[in-house]
Amino acid sequence: MGWVTISLRKMALKQRVSNLQYRLIQISQERQSIANQSQYTQRFLNAMKNQQYSGISNSYMTAVQAAQNGAANLDPTSSEWSNYQTSLDQLALVQSRQQMAADSIFQGLEDSLMGDVNRRDQQLEAEQTQIETQLQAAQAELESLDQAMDDSIKSSAIKLS
Repeated sequence: MGWVTISLRKMALKQRVSNLQYRLIQISQERQSIANQSQYTQRFLNAMKNQQYSGISNSYMTAVQAAQNGAANLDPTSSEWSNYQTSLDQLALVQSRQQMAADSIFQGLEDSLMGDVNRRDQQLEAEQTQIETQLQAAQAELESLDQAMDDSIKSSAIKLS
């Protein structure tokens, strides 16, 4: 192969390497954007979950306080005291069920929102791996063309003896 042909192939390869490097930069930026979006989504969901838990806890504490105020003058051996204890147990059970329902709702919401984000990140990661492989191959070919060009120039040089 002549050095002119090698030069043309070398120029094409340099352009290909440049395009692949540019695409890697784009993928990196997009993956960073996805990571930021994921963090914001997590923070938002955590804030919503904390607000919901706070509401559940406040309702429970209000109900317990009301029950305690109503039972202030009860005899601990009376049947009314037993009813009071049962109502406290029921309030705790209701609170527990509300928290489990909130957990389930927020987990479903998180799975839904994060599923799309994770799928897109996985696609980008696969593309990044593929491009890195192509880039390595193009760079290796470029290096071999450099050597071939040097050899071609040396062999076509005029030899004076």
